[in-house]
Amino acid sequence: MINLPQDNILEISLIGTGGGYGESIVIHLGEKNWVIVDSCINPKTKDCLPLKYLESKGVNIEKDVKLIICTHWHDDHILGISKLFEYCKSSIFCMARTTDTKKFLQLVGLDHNKAKNEASASSTSEIQKCFDILYNRKTVLKGAEQDKLLFSLENNEINAKVYSLSPSDFVMNEFDKEISTLISDYGCSNRKIIFQTPNEKSVALLICVNKHFILLGSDLEVSSDIRKGWLCILDNCQCINLKKASLFKLPHHGSENSYHKRIWDELVLPNTIAKITPWNLGTKLPKDKMLETFLEHTENLFITSLISNNNTAKKRERSISKAISKFNNTLYEVKYNFGIVRSRLNLLNDNEKWQTDLFGEAIKITKDKFAK
Repeated sequence: MINLPQDNILEISLIGTGGGYGESIVIHLGEKNWVIVDSCINPKTKDCLPLKYLESKGVNIEKDVKLIICTHWHDDHILGISKLFEYCKSSIFCMARTTDTKKFLQLVGLDHNKAKNEASASSTSEIQKCFDILYNRKTVLKGAEQDKLLFSLENNEINAKVYSLSPSDFVMNEFDKEISTLISDYGCSNRKIIFQTPNEKSVALLICVNKHFILLGSDLEVSSDIRKGWLCILDNCQCINLKKASLFKLPHHGSENSYHKRIWDELVLPNTIAKITPWNLGTKLPKDKMLETFLEHTENLFITSLISNNNTAKKRERSISKAISKFNNTLYEVKYNFGIVRSRLNLLNDNEKWQTDLFGEAIKITKDKFAK
């Protein structure tokens, strides 16, 4: 796992934590150009996992990480991202933002100021720290939106482009209205920011490197409103232009509401390399029914760890456990299951196939793996 890819190697590594502590995608576009999508942590050490991954490879983090993308404001996609950005001194920082930038920054600032009262959302605290870094470096936030080129590279044998496929203009205009409401309702000192339907604002990505295409689904879902979600991408995105992905990071932990047959028929190749991270809080994802559905489209289905059905109560002092039981007798600790699904191919060969390696708890899903 720790070997550094050669300059001609494209690498897509999905890092998972078992469904409670986040996920991240680390990408080598070639020739020492790295992109990181989202961040996650080791809950025991609080280490930023994509940062540790790059350090273990000997990557020049200050120089070679060119782009960091925060796909949306959920703790399982953002934990540790400010530390990551702090170390990646040459990186562009990218996320979806509202069209009303002033109100957007006002909301983040308001919530960050409440961090001392522990009423602030972790995500807004992380974002405020990233904004502070941008300010100190005298650089600006790169906004993600539908059909936008976020990064391009043309160097020797490598021609790479990173596009955002979402969110749509309609979604971001709705976000403007939501932010106005949140600001006006923010008088209560103990009020915590709760964004409505944050998955609608997720940044799905298309990565094009030479003749190879990668689709990263974030947490984007299928909506009955064609002005947002996957149907909006399918019907409106110009940058796709018949490009079909040979590698697909499935959206939203493989949930049913993130699936549409058109995605598989129109955006990805048959037998694509498909990757999932599980979700172990509340409703566990993915469901066996959806795994069976995915296996109808591909024989190359990987997950960073299996769903844990053995979440147990954390050992505490008896007095603490007794106090907790008065308020919530179902409180349990989500198990930390670290896994990486790493895929590589040689960019000098247009017909090269992906070589996928598994580390930690990661496994390949086959019908016999989950059939009972």
